[in-house]
Formats: sequence, structure tokens, C-alpha cells
Amino acid sequence: MESGADGVRLKRVFPLAVIELGTSAIRMAIGESDGGPDVRVLEQLVRGVSLGKDTFTTGEIQRKTLQECIRVLKSYRRKLREYQCTETRYIRVIATSAVREATNRLEVLDRIYIATGLAVELIDDAEISRVTYLGVRPLLRDEAIATGSATVVVEVGGGNTEVLVLKGKDILHAQPYRLGSLRLQQLLLQSEASRWDTEHIMTGQIDRTLEPLLDVIPAGTAPEIVALGGDMRFAARLLHIDPQPARLTRLSVSQLRSLTEKLLPMSVDGIMQKYHIELSQAETLVPALLANLRLAELLKVEYLLITRFNLRDALLQGMIRTNDWSADFREQILNSALELARKYQVDLQHARHVAELARKLFMALQSEHRMDARCETLLYTAALLYETGLFVGLSGYHKHSFYLIMNSELFGLNSLDHQLVALIARYHRRAAPKPTHEFFARLDRDSRVIVSRLAAILRVAVALDHTGTQRIGEIECTIEKNRMVLTATRVAGDLSLERMELRQKTSLFEDTFGMGVLLREPSR
Repeated sequence: MESGADGVRLKRVFPLAVIELGTSAIRMAIGESDGGPDVRVLEQLVRGVSLGKDTFTTGEIQRKTLQECIRVLKSYRRKLREYQCTETRYIRVIATSAVREATNRLEVLDRIYIATGLAVELIDDAEISRVTYLGVRPLLRDEAIATGSATVVVEVGGGNTEVLVLKGKDILHAQPYRLGSLRLQQLLLQSEASRWDTEHIMTGQIDRTLEPLLDVIPAGTAPEIVALGGDMRFAARLLHIDPQPARLTRLSVSQLRSLTEKLLPMSVDGIMQKYHIELSQAETLVPALLANLRLAELLKVEYLLITRFNLRDALLQGMIRTNDWSADFREQILNSALELARKYQVDLQHARHVAELARKLFMALQSEHRMDARCETLLYTAALLYETGLFVGLSGYHKHSFYLIMNSELFGLNSLDHQLVALIARYHRRAAPKPTHEFFARLDRDSRVIVSRLAAILRVAVALDHTGTQRIGEIECTIEKNRMVLTATRVAGDLSLERMELRQKTSLFEDTFGMGVLLREPSR
């Protein structure tokens, strides 16, 4: 805080930036914030570098492309110095599928860091879905939320097409499809198709990839499509439509069809010259517009909704946002976990009860572990899913649960959090976490501590409903003389089995928290 001339306390404004290494370009957004809920975007830069063209054709990023990437990043670094944006904590550099899928990605990341001092973070599809949801959620119409209408949020990127399907505000489906504008462009080059066969080849590939999405849309509903991405914003400009920053703007499917048909016969060079755009944008424009058009036609909608929102804007907001683990967002994660539990025929009444018991234990131990809402959500999610392995078989089912969770989609969890949930579920029984266990050993120290603590809590919660009959309806938790005292309320029947199970399951809890566990029945 700083004082003004009149003595009024002013908030210190500071710069921050996001750099995105995309499939066809390297983009940077520079903003400023006073620490409040909003970031004001000052400048957006785009430089075409075809990282994806290398990855999607040869499997690795070529030396020449990497050198061009480094040149662009060095120029961005100079621009950041002009804005006095030099603090590492206020600069986030991310890379999407083009770098993530390259076989030499580690070498690329090291070379970039050595040459520029910028540490690049590989952002996964789950993180993109999370950021997209948080960015789009405030734009959804109140009417759509209230009536539970279906909304399809789609962004055709260079490598993948990211899709979110919402019913009201709730996530029904979140998945990347291996369909990108640059991948489509490479498909055309490999097939050596004539310009007149272009639409037929691309349409066939788009339809084959996106048709499974039709099964996800609730039957009998007319969804709305929110189309994100720079190509759609560019199309809007060509059609004299000005998307607004804080709301959604309509673009009719007939307008998009006319524009796409106009562009289809044109060469990439012709598009560059006519519209004065870079090669990287000219190459991806037609495939991206055609993919959006075909999705609209498959879903039989008359218009698409567009916005100025983009990934970099959302990431800038995320650098100062404190509510990424808000109640609304956590609800979407748990809804996704419940869908997965249903898929593997988990006893949901039992799973929900164990999850609620685990949450109460977590809250009672807050002064001991000082973990946040993120960790509470990971625990609750693991409690809902720890019995998924029974779908495979009873023997060693905790290991089956780990495998199924690791290889399933869970909305809102990045790769690390996803792995933590799988490990917490895996360690709800049998062996405690050990450095000799492969996946546990790969974690950093803080993550290993989280797994041990939350698995210990989950073991106690599971023991309290060992019979799966919810004989202990509620518990009150207190800490007395190095003991966690659990007073059972709304008890139905004898608790001998639960006491015996607790004696067998609390060793990890005792080792982790340094206290025993005592189960008491309510005084009569």
C-alpha cells in the first residue's frame, strides 16, 4: 500500500504476464493488478512459430524451430522489462500439446530456460478445462443456469479441440478431442489433396471425431454453443461483429457457412495477402472455422456464441484469483467423481457416508495439519472412489482402484492432483505409503505428506463404516490429551466391529498425526 498526496491509502499496482507456447504461435498477454479480483489487460502480442507442425509431423521439435522460439521469447523478455514486469512470481509461461507431445520436450524446456531464464510449465488438458470453466462460468446466461439448459463450450486449437458440456452450471462432460486446425492442415498436406477435395477430407475427419459428442448431449435438448478461440474472433471481425469482453455475442451459422465457403477455395498465401495475417494464422483459419461450423450443424443450432475471452486472459486472472477452489468449482469436481463412481458400480450411499465422515475428521484436525480446501476436496474425491477397484475384483482391489482412477477422466484436477486422489484411495488399506512404492516415490515431499495425512484420515473414516450400513450416523470429534476422540451419535446397533476395525486401521493415523483414536458411544 502507498499513500497519496491527500493522505488516502492507495493500492500498489503491479504488472503480470502470461506467455503461451501454442501449436502455431507464441502469444503473450501483459496486464496489471492492484491485488483485487480483476486484471486489466495492457497488451497482447502474437508471433507465429509452428511448434505443432514439427511435433505432429516428425514427433519432435526441430533445432531451427526451437531457435526461433527462443528468439521470440527473448524479445518478449525485453518487452516485459519495458513494463517493469521482472518478478518470477508474476510471469507464467505455459506450453500446450505441441510441446507436451514432443519426444524431446525436456530438452526443449531446458534449452529455453538456459537461453531466456523462463521456466516453461507443461499445462495439461485438465488444467485447460478448469481454466476454461472458470473463465466461461460468469458469462453463462442466468436463464440457462436456472432451467438447466445444455451449453457446449468448444475451442478448436492447433492440436486438440477442447470441449466442455454443461447442464446449467454443472459439468456433464470435459474432454479434449484429437482434432486441431494444424493437425487437419497436416492431414491435407499428407494426402496431397487438390484444393477442391479439401472440404470433403476435412469434413469427414471432423465428423468422425466429433460424432461421439452427440451421445453426451441430453436427449431432447437444444444446446447453445460457446465457440472460443482466436480464429472465431477473427471470423467475427470479418463479419463486422464485435464480441464484448463481459458477455456473449451471437454469430449466425449461415454467416459462418458463407464465410467458410468463401475461404475454402483460397490458398494459404491468398488468405495471408488478402487479410494481412501471418502464415501461422492463415494455415489454421479454414480448418478451425470448418470444425466449428460442422459442430454447429451436427448439433442443429442456428447460431454460435462468441466472446473476447481467451486462455491467457483466464490465466492472468488465475494468478491473483483466490477462489479457484470455490464451493461451485469443488462441486463440479465431486460431480465428476460421482459419475465415475456410478460407472464402476460403487455403493454410493456408503461412499458418500465415508466421504462425509472423512470431511468431519479433516475439519477437526485443522489445527494439526493446516491443509486447505484443495486438500479437503482431494480427500472427499478419494473417499467417493476408493472402492472403484471392486469392479475388477475383491483381491487387491485397492490397487485396482488406483489404476482405474489414474486412467479415468476427472474434471478440474490437474495431473498431480489426479495422481494424489488415486494414491489416497490406494492407501486406504493394507500397506502404508513407502518410498519403495513407485508412484509415491516420484512425488515431492509436500505431496508425499499430503498423501500420508489424507490416507490416514480416510482409513479411519472407512473403519467407522466398515459394515457399509451407516450404523454410526454422525460423529463429534475432539482432541484430548494426544487422542482423537470420536463420539458416535445416531448409533444403530452394536459397534464392536467398528471398534475392532479401528484398532487395525489406525497405525498410519498414529504415525502421521502422533495421536491415537478412541471411539465413544453417546452418554445415555
